[in-house]
Amino acid sequence: MNSYLIHFAAYIFAMIGFIVVMLFIYKKSMYSSANNQNKDFLKIENSIKLSPVKTIYVLKAGNERFLIAADNTNTTFLSKLQDNNSININELKVNSEKITEFAPARKLIKK
Repeated sequence: MNSYLIHFAAYIFAMIGFIVVMLFIYKKSMYSSANNQNKDFLKIENSIKLSPVKTIYVLKAGNERFLIAADNTNTTFLSKLQDNNSININELKVNSEKITEFAPARKLIKK
């Protein structure tokens, strides 16, 4: 009877170990395949800081580009950029002392 319990416990631990190894392999393979598919889908092309907490970003999602403003508490969609709009965000002349909200920043960007 004692050897039966030892064999049973060894079998249970082996099955649990096998299941853990298979779940680890499954998780690793699913993560790597999902990571390869979305690797270059969303990317920050450029950014400019308006103040220590406010930033404007040019994001590229797939083949589309967007102008997004972000601060500590919220994110604001400003504009969808067309292919013919080549905006170099470093060339924007922004007086960060006068900008307290993102609404005035929209006027600085010509559509």
